[in-house]
Amino acid sequence: MIEHTTTFTLTSAILAAMTVGFLVWTRRLAVNSRRYGYAVVGACAAMCVAYLLMAAELLTVTTTGREESIARFLGYSIAWGTVCYILGAVSGADRRYTLAAFGAILTSLWATMASWILGGRAGTLVSLVIAAGVIALAGVLYGPLAPGEKRTGSERTLLYTRLKKLTVLVFVGLLVTGILSEQNLAFTDAFVGQTLATYLDIVWLAGFGGLVLESTAALSDTAPAAGMNSPPTAGDIVPDSDGDGNANVDVPETVHAAE
Repeated sequence: MIEHTTTFTLTSAILAAMTVGFLVWTRRLAVNSRRYGYAVVGACAAMCVAYLLMAAELLTVTTTGREESIARFLGYSIAWGTVCYILGAVSGADRRYTLAAFGAILTSLWATMASWILGGRAGTLVSLVIAAGVIALAGVLYGPLAPGEKRTGSERTLLYTRLKKLTVLVFVGLLVTGILSEQNLAFTDAFVGQTLATYLDIVWLAGFGGLVLESTAALSDTAPAAGMNSPPTAGDIVPDSDGDGNANVDVPETVHAAE
């Protein structure tokens, strides 16, 4: 059987390659859209580092089944935070709904970790907190955070819908994997649980990055207008017919009359 440290190292290498690929892709986006590409890069990089720490067996805690690193959950906290950031930006909803979605995710994530440490009946009770977090997340994503017709266009609505479905499917899959693990209900052993979680992480980040970066129209519509607060450059100045480099400015007739 493959050692879990080997699996973590290989996964970290895959995520590192994905991070570089997403960074190159981001650099090809319009300048004002790159912030969302960098968010994708940050999510992938966070999980890459998390898996590297897991391979080195750092930040470990004793659970009911075995020693586990909390690096995975630290990486999840950062990566899912970027997902919520992009969902909120694309939606255009009030920031408090973005924070509510992120809070629901953090609740379920760290409750899963707590269930591994506590185990037994206490761990089962914590599972109710996990379920409550998932329900709250779905309520926010399908409720107040969902884009309205007046504040978003069709491209942004389409991107939000795709990200919403991916978020729910992957997040529920990760939590079910955690609940079925040997630290909780013990339906899977360590190898199966780690393999499933690793597979879901790669699919999630690849899908998240691909959906965001290919939606250039939605990102352009989401990003703030270019040059609103920046001074004009030399290329923005159109010389007049006299060639003196001063742009022709239309003077209102009332000014001429005053003269």
